Amino acid sequence: MLKTNSCLAILALSVAIGFATTARAEKRVALLVGNNAYENVPRLQTAVNDARAVGTALRRLGFSVMVVENQPRRAMSEAMLAFDKMIEPGDIALFFFAGHGFEIRGQNYLLPTDIPEVREGQEELIRDSAFPADRIIDRLQARGARTAVLMLDACRNNPFERPGGRGLKGRGGLAAMTPAEGVFIMFSAGAKQTALDRLSSTERASNSVFTRNLVRRLAEPDLTLVQIAKRLQIEVRQLAASVGLEQTPAYYDQVVGEIVLNSSGRTTPADPPPPQTAALLSDVDKRAAEAVPAASTDPVIAELDALAAAKSWSELRGHLATVRPTARDAHWASLAEQAAIGELTPLATSPHPFGDRLAALERYATTFPILNDNSKFLALRASIGLSAFGDCLEQAYGTVIADCRRGLESFVRTTPKSVGTARAELARDAARLVGRKLNRSAAAPFFAIAIEAPPETNAAVCTDPDLTDAVIAALSRPPDWDEAKASKALTEACWSTLGPAVVAQVARETGGSYYLGNACPTLLRRDALTGLREARCREIKSR
Repeated sequence: MLKTNSCLAILALSVAIGFATTARAEKRVALLVGNNAYENVPRLQTAVNDARAVGTALRRLGFSVMVVENQPRRAMSEAMLAFDKMIEPGDIALFFFAGHGFEIRGQNYLLPTDIPEVREGQEELIRDSAFPADRIIDRLQARGARTAVLMLDACRNNPFERPGGRGLKGRGGLAAMTPAEGVFIMFSAGAKQTALDRLSSTERASNSVFTRNLVRRLAEPDLTLVQIAKRLQIEVRQLAASVGLEQTPAYYDQVVGEIVLNSSGRTTPADPPPPQTAALLSDVDKRAAEAVPAASTDPVIAELDALAAAKSWSELRGHLATVRPTARDAHWASLAEQAAIGELTPLATSPHPFGDRLAALERYATTFPILNDNSKFLALRASIGLSAFGDCLEQAYGTVIADCRRGLESFVRTTPKSVGTARAELARDAARLVGRKLNRSAAAPFFAIAIEAPPETNAAVCTDPDLTDAVIAALSRPPDWDEAKASKALTEACWSTLGPAVVAQVARETGGSYYLGNACPTLLRRDALTGLREARCREIKSR
């Protein structure tokens, strides 16, 4: 039975005046906060995943992304200060928050993880300990950002409810926000509505109902913020209605002109194409709305076009494979892309066994090698593959877990090196997946794959928020383990960011630990140690 007090995802997009046709190329920066580990109010399950998912989507749009997780008030304040310094006049600046939110007398507050337990009559404790949403908007605009975007993915139930009625009263939900000129705000539900975290208590979804659709819309080119809002209204409302609940995103637009975050350079159509089922990716939505191509004089191609128009994806796949190689032109390649995205997209949220999902991906990759350099196919492949291997790691046991992990590593490595950014991002996502499902040290080999990419495509690896914990844990493994080998390579490649933490850990180790045996040679070679730490490492090395 679906719980009615599930989390509501909110999106507040706060945009300073700007136009999609601006000639100057602005720098794009983003701060994402995901809070699950609340100390005094109910913990959340998907907030960190939501922040990570949106961060991945924004990286693909050219944003420099900083992600911080499970932030108490001071740490969150320091992150905001660091973000302030990143923003320069004329930039596109985006702030995303996933966690608890609460409304007091028409004002909305974002809650850090150390928010105190609050009872009736103690509302001022929230005011003193939380972050007003209006203040976030003010800060972004004060820095002179040409486009300031505020995204809030906050839980809309009342986190302060307590049995017996002694908690702080409130039905949950945030208050409507009246934007100033140049500001665009959207909620994933109407003001005071309670929205869905998942469609059911048994659904195995990593992201909230709203955020999973938001990520897909951010990937779709040439949509304005208003078009994104309109599509999400339809998609989220339909999904909520499918389980007997009501949730309709609301938006408030005071922007002069149009804002497009993902521009292909083509003119944005005045009227958006009809919405499709939320499970379909944006590329399919867009293609489905376009006019059916004119009938081809070649009867074989005409039949392929008819199958595409009818969305008979599996049949189209079979017919495409029979086309002789010399006849496989750009139109054939376009139809292969449509078939792959149309048939595979439902697998992104499929309950089918993970082996079946992986087999479907492999079938397309081997039958149509041209797709292995197609960015849309690779993005869908990554989404389905990570979901499938996540299920594999959760359901497996004993030696089968090792098989799942090896399979995931092979999956990442078979991503062509020619698409360096996509390969590096997939490796980082895989690192975070095994870090959550298995242990932190297991993430090191995947971070090492990410660092293999060319420098211009792997710059974000060394600053990944999960990297330090993974390397420290992996250095504590036996030296012949893959984790230890990977951590040594990462320490060398990311010395400027990892060095201080690796050195500091030496003082915490005792005896002849694996950590000292793995780390000391690198630290001594770099002259990174002094005093007792240096003496300990020299003793270890001399054994």
